[in-house]
Amino acid sequence: MIKWLFINRSIRTKLVLSSVFISLIPMLILSFLFYRASSLSLERTMVRSADQNAEYLSNDLDQFFRSFSSSALQVYGFNQLVNFMRNGANYNNADIFQTKDALDNYYRLVQSKNKDVIKIMMYGQDNKLRDSWLRAASYDSIRLDASVPHADQLLDLPFQHALMFTYLDKEQGERFFVYAITIYDPFYRNKYGTLVFYTRMRDFVKQIETYNRSPNNIVLQNDQGEIFYRTNDQFSEAVQTYKRSDNVASYGKRELRFTDRRQALISTSALDNGNVGLTLLYSSSELAENRKITLLLTVGAFALVMLVIALFSSMAQQFITRPVQSLSKAMRAVRKGDFHVTLKPSPWRDDLSELTRNFNFMTNKIQELIEQEYQLLIRNKEAQIMALQMQINPHFLYNTLQTIGGKAVLIGEYDIHEMCRALGDLFRYNFYEGNSESTIGLEMVHLKNYLYIQQLRFEESLVTEFDVEHALLDCSVIRFVLQPIVENAIVHVLGKTEDRQLHLQITAMQQSDRAIIKVRDNGPGIDAEQLARLRAVLEHKNTEVFSGISIGLKNVNERIRMYYGSDYGLRIDSNEGEGTEVIVTIPYRNRGMLHV
Repeated sequence: MIKWLFINRSIRTKLVLSSVFISLIPMLILSFLFYRASSLSLERTMVRSADQNAEYLSNDLDQFFRSFSSSALQVYGFNQLVNFMRNGANYNNADIFQTKDALDNYYRLVQSKNKDVIKIMMYGQDNKLRDSWLRAASYDSIRLDASVPHADQLLDLPFQHALMFTYLDKEQGERFFVYAITIYDPFYRNKYGTLVFYTRMRDFVKQIETYNRSPNNIVLQNDQGEIFYRTNDQFSEAVQTYKRSDNVASYGKRELRFTDRRQALISTSALDNGNVGLTLLYSSSELAENRKITLLLTVGAFALVMLVIALFSSMAQQFITRPVQSLSKAMRAVRKGDFHVTLKPSPWRDDLSELTRNFNFMTNKIQELIEQEYQLLIRNKEAQIMALQMQINPHFLYNTLQTIGGKAVLIGEYDIHEMCRALGDLFRYNFYEGNSESTIGLEMVHLKNYLYIQQLRFEESLVTEFDVEHALLDCSVIRFVLQPIVENAIVHVLGKTEDRQLHLQITAMQQSDRAIIKVRDNGPGIDAEQLARLRAVLEHKNTEVFSGISIGLKNVNERIRMYYGSDYGLRIDSNEGEGTEVIVTIPYRNRGMLHV
């Protein structure tokens, strides 16, 4: 075939055919890449649009369902209603009038938040109906009996669980949306009772579909995986069964994915603290049509370019084709990641020689930028580690403490001498100029020096206990990890009042390929809200070098993560009134004294 094309042909024909065949494969690759990039761009556009729409819809629907849960939880604001749900009504007691007023106020409050609610049923601790509210007398026939789905379980739902479903009421002749939630004591989790809200299905659908656009499909599932609403049956096989997760961080997060044949884009998220699973399905019919148009444009552009190449090649000379071929080869190498490619420029000052020089300049510049960026990242990380490590008192204090200790011995003040010795050992340990890693054994010695100083101050108010596995003494760890944690406990417990005794328990153990160090105190603990904020601060990655911030838990956590990676660091567990436990996780590396 090739011989037939080139033998007995004119040089002009050979040049044209050579140019066409040489350009064919690159043009096919470029056309494919163009089509692929365009298709991906269309998909990304669709994903962005779908994600924005899903965010808006999920927020709107989450607010809709949350209005029910927040309305139900408003009952905590009425002590009479809590007692009413637990014990029922005593009509011989004068407080019955206050209970009725509380019921009226509560129902008005619910109506103001949920304008579509037609009936509210309040059940007591014994699952007996205590009271109900009706928007109209015709809804009095609505009953919670065996004909209602989940009637046997919705009065005893688990803590913080709500159950939603729809059903057809035969007596009323219409469908209703039901929202049920069991009310518990938030501290002891003793059941108070259950609240059940009813909404007409047509009002529910109107609320759900307010901001939905056809042919998008909304699918809602309760925490048992039952679908209680869907816009239509399109792509029903692609809807996965919703399973409630105990991970609070997963609530409100959205996941986007295409179906196997990319016929639809699916968005899933958990609403109202995981009690509702929302699935949004976006048809890809418009995307398929745009892909078809893009394919036609790509084929047309490919044919047009090949024709232009053939026409211009018929007028080209050999001194033009060679530089172009060389440049094409070099560009393919750059596309594969080889930025060391350089071309020998032509001695003539024409467009091709200028293009060659610009190409060489571009590859050199890219290579320089890559090296500069890499070096910048290394320097930035080193600067952060050094800044974190050097947030300690000045080095000269060590020599000063030695002098003070010597003076104290001369006058017989041996306690002062021991305090200076311990504090001097602290500074000498902190400013050791060798490897940045120490061992758990030396960290414990360093910590005992610190606790010795604090013991002189607080005396019997401070009790310490160490339980360290012997095999962990040579496990390597970065310096100055434990003292800030212990210091934090002392400051927050004994720093505020010395009337109580602080018991510190320091344990170290090995778990698989990790070393676990726990520092537990018997302090007042941390309330849930403050603990959540503290955990969020520890999880937040700070890319700036610390300045003006005291050494504490965040400092230790940042240094561990910088040195060992994001899988390691601190974890804080605390219950108010039960003390606090700080858990340090590092990799188990038994390198001993050679690395100190």
